[in-house]
Amino acid sequence: TMLVDRLRLLRACYQAAKQTIPDGIDGAGQAALAALHGVTMGDGSLSSWQGCNAGQAARLTALIEGCGLRARPLRQARGWGYQRMSALGTIVVVDAAPPPPQKVAGRGSASTLAFELSDGGQRLVVNCGGPGPLPTDLSDDLVEGLRSTAAHSTLVLADTNSTNILADGSLGKGVEDVTIDRTEDNDASRLEASHDGYVRTFGLVHKRSLMLGNDGKELRGADQLTPRGRKRIRESAAYAVRVHLAPGVEATITADGMGAILRFKGAPPWNFRCRGGNLVWEE
Repeated sequence: TMLVDRLRLLRACYQAAKQTIPDGIDGAGQAALAALHGVTMGDGSLSSWQGCNAGQAARLTALIEGCGLRARPLRQARGWGYQRMSALGTIVVVDAAPPPPQKVAGRGSASTLAFELSDGGQRLVVNCGGPGPLPTDLSDDLVEGLRSTAAHSTLVLADTNSTNILADGSLGKGVEDVTIDRTEDNDASRLEASHDGYVRTFGLVHKRSLMLGNDGKELRGADQLTPRGRKRIRESAAYAVRVHLAPGVEATITADGMGAILRFKGAPPWNFRCRGGNLVWEE
């Protein structure tokens, strides 16, 4: 958002001086705006990444309208890292890259392969977010916890961050490489992504597959842990696949304990089903 705003101000300077705006500035502005659109959810505010929160939709709308540019949402770009799938009002945003380097984000998060989901203007699945660079009344421990893998909607192995968060707040060893395979056809958008954050400690690669139907009514996902390298695999390691529900979403566990009905105001409910694990609802 800051980059889009600064480029808006730069364009305004050229316009005030009645000078021609260089193509490079407009190109950079459109690229920044496309990236911003790429992580915007159906309610008009941002998805929550790298310790930041969704922000205010009205402020984001004013920023976009004031920049004087138009751009389509950035759906996939290796350098950007965030992948976007959308179909008839359903939006999925996935963190498909290693955490940003220290010089880019001083307090990055271990969020690789986490996702957010919205249906129209209603968020269903979110990440916990955080205060970002703004002053906060939250305790230091809680702010640090909000950067952990467990605070994001993804798989956590043995309660261990996929990228280590050091005592001084910087990021240590963990995810170095993320492989991505994405396809589109008449039926669905498909994304397969793997990260190596658990290879060093556990000898396991985490692969996440997501498929969004082109009618926007079904999202399927699968998480796999596969061996890699010479590291001896532990005989057992607890794992959890966390799906953080957005505020206002009510979950009712089904009788068989393997699913839940997700209800929210103003739209039909979603049916959540799982296999290969026990479904637990936690406050």
